Amino acid sequence: MTGLSTIDIVIIIAILLTETFLSSLASYFLKKSSPADGGNKLKILLSPFFYLGGVLYVIAAASNIYLLQKLPYAIVLPLGSITYIWTMFLSNRLLGEKITFRKILGMCIIIVGVVLVALGKN
Repeated sequence: MTGLSTIDIVIIIAILLTETFLSSLASYFLKKSSPADGGNKLKILLSPFFYLGGVLYVIAAASNIYLLQKLPYAIVLPLGSITYIWTMFLSNRLLGEKITFRKILGMCIIIVGVVLVALGKN
């Protein structure tokens, strides 16, 4: 992130966190739009959650394009793995899925990887 001012870096981090959160939230709404029994596919198209998930994905993608303009591709894409961290917390909070030791360990590995990528030399 050389050549960027402190305010640019803060903005980029805020956009990155927002973009990854929106991606994770979009996935949740797409899951919510799907019939649990896998049955009637028309129900998906009639669900407002389907469209909300789609809109959130578009917003996240637009944010990602902005980040790609500011940072190298080799940095932006690995940083997108933050989405998995958001997903773990959202699935716990909204779907009641358990956070296990293995998930926490995986999250720690992701965080270490994100820090190494973000601080790596270009």
